[in-house]
Amino acid sequence: MKAIITFVVTTSLVYGQSPPLVNIPTLGTVEGGYGESLEGRSFYAFEGVPYARPPVGKYRFREPTPLKPWHDIWTAKTIYKCMQYNQYTPPGEDFVIGDEDCLYLNIYTPRLDQNAKLDVIVYIHGGAFMFLYGGFQGPQYIMDKDIVYVNLNYRLGPLGFLSAENEILPGNNGMKDQIFALQWIQENVKYFGGNPNSVTIFGMSAGGASIHFHYLSPKSRGLFHRGISQSGTMLNPWVLVEKPLEKTKKLAANVGCSTKQTKSMVECLKRRPAKQIVASVKEFQPWLYNPFSPFGLVVDSWSADPVLPSHPYNLIRNKQVADLPWIASFTSSEGLYPAADFYGQEEFLNDIDVHWNELLPFILDYNNTVDPELLDQLSQKIRKHYLGDKKVSKSTFLEFVKILTDRIFAVDIQKAVRLQSSAVTQPVYLYYFTHRGAHSKSEARSGTNLDFGAAHGDDTSYIFKTNVNMTSTEDDKSMVQLLVELVTSYAKTGKPNVPIEWPALSKNVKEPLIFLKIASPKNLTIEREDLENAKFWESLPIKENEKLGNSSIGEFTNFGESPRRFWK
Repeated sequence: MKAIITFVVTTSLVYGQSPPLVNIPTLGTVEGGYGESLEGRSFYAFEGVPYARPPVGKYRFREPTPLKPWHDIWTAKTIYKCMQYNQYTPPGEDFVIGDEDCLYLNIYTPRLDQNAKLDVIVYIHGGAFMFLYGGFQGPQYIMDKDIVYVNLNYRLGPLGFLSAENEILPGNNGMKDQIFALQWIQENVKYFGGNPNSVTIFGMSAGGASIHFHYLSPKSRGLFHRGISQSGTMLNPWVLVEKPLEKTKKLAANVGCSTKQTKSMVECLKRRPAKQIVASVKEFQPWLYNPFSPFGLVVDSWSADPVLPSHPYNLIRNKQVADLPWIASFTSSEGLYPAADFYGQEEFLNDIDVHWNELLPFILDYNNTVDPELLDQLSQKIRKHYLGDKKVSKSTFLEFVKILTDRIFAVDIQKAVRLQSSAVTQPVYLYYFTHRGAHSKSEARSGTNLDFGAAHGDDTSYIFKTNVNMTSTEDDKSMVQLLVELVTSYAKTGKPNVPIEWPALSKNVKEPLIFLKIASPKNLTIEREDLENAKFWESLPIKENEKLGNSSIGEFTNFGESPRRFWK
C-alpha cells in the first residue's frame, strides 16, 4: 500500500508513553498515537487503518475485497484522501488530489479495553460523492464524550461510481466500500473499545444521503442501529445519476478507450492512469462545477446482487426500509452551497441572470429529468415564483439562495422524513438549524463575513472540528456542547437529549411536520408547519420520486440535456 501524507489531525502527544498498540487477530497489530479533545481529554488515535484491499490495477472498478494480514506493525498515523477532482483548488495547484489506494478508517477512542463496549459513531463524509475525505471531520469536539468515533474513506467520482448498466460494471462501488467498512467495524471495533451492537452511522450532504442509503439497502441490514442524515437523503435530486452508461462511454472516449464493447472498454479504463480518469470530471460540469454531482448512485437492478434494487421512493413507500430510529436535518441557507461561490465573483451572478434558462437546469439538477420542450417554461416559472421581475444580483442574493435551498435540499428532505416516518415503527426526528455563529462555512466561498444564515454544513462543524473556527465565542462553544450532546445521547439511547421535549414525526403523512428549530444554544422551539414552497415544487413536471410512477430506470433517464451552452 502506498502511504501518502495529505493531512494530519493536530494532536497533543502524551510524552513518556509508548505508542498505543492494538492487535486485530485476523489482520495484525496497529500502532497509533494520541490526541486531545476540546476540553483537554486524552484519547487514542489510529489514523489510516486499512479496511479493504487497495482498489488499484485489476481491482479498479471492482467491489471491495478483503485485506491480507500483515506481519509487521502497521503504523496508523496518516490521513488519506481518495483521488478526487477538487473544485476548491488554489491557483497554480493540481485539480486532481489524493490517491487511488485510499480505503482506510480513522479510529478514535478513549479506552482500549475490549470489555469497555463504548457506543460507536461512524461518520461518512459528504462532498457530492465527488470530493472530501473522512479525516476532514476531526475528533476534537466529539471526543469530549465516552464514545468510539470512526470516520472512513470511500471511492469517489468516476473511480467510485462509474456504471455500464450491466454486470460487468454495475456501479455503486463507493457505496459497496461503505458497506464493507461497516462490516469491518462490526468485526473489529471491539478491539478499540467499541460495542458492535451499538453503532450509529452519521453523515452530512452526500454523507447524509449515504446514511439513508444504508436504511434502504438489503446489504446493510444488521450493520448499524440508528442513523443521522444532515442535509441529505436518498430523495434529493443530486443522488441518483442520470444516463450512467452514456456518461461512462463519454469518459472512456475522453481517455482514448473504445466504447463498442463494455468488457474491453472497462479493461481499457483499468489501464489508464487514475489521474487521467479523474481529470475527465471537468467534462461533465459544463458551468463552473455544476451539476456538482455528475457521478453518483444508480438503481443497480441489472446486477445479480444489487445494493439498491429499486428506486428509493418506492423502497420507502413499500416499507422496504430498516425499522430503526433516524434523525434528519437541514439548515436555513443550505443553498449557500453552491451559491456562495457565485457571490464571490459577481460576474457569475450576472451570467445566471442573463442566461437563466441555460444555466438553471444545471445548477438545480433537472437538466435530465424534464422534457426539453418544457425546460424554458419551467425555469421561468421558478424565477417568477421566487424573484418576480427582479434581477439576480447581490441585492437579491438571499432570494436566489432560497431557490437552491428548497430545490436541492429542503423540499426532498421534508418528503423523505414524512414518508419514512409513515413506513416504520421507530421514531423519525427532524431538526431545522438557523443559528449563524461568529463564523460560517460560507465565508471562504463568498469572500465575505456577511450573515447569509446557517450555511450547508454549519451544524456539522459544531460537532466535528473542520477548517472553520466554531469555538471563538462563548455562544458558539455552547452550541458545540448542545449538538455534541444531542448526537452522543442519541448514539447511546436512540433518543436525542436536548433542553426541551423533542417529539418524533407523526406516522400520518397528512399531518404537519413536527421539528426542532435550533436558533441559538438557548433558543430551541418545537414547530409544527410545512415547508412554505413544498407545494410549488411538487407542482412542477420534474420526473423524480413519486412522479416516476412505475417508470424503469431507462425511462427515468430518457430526457436529453439542453444543447444550448453559451459558455462554449
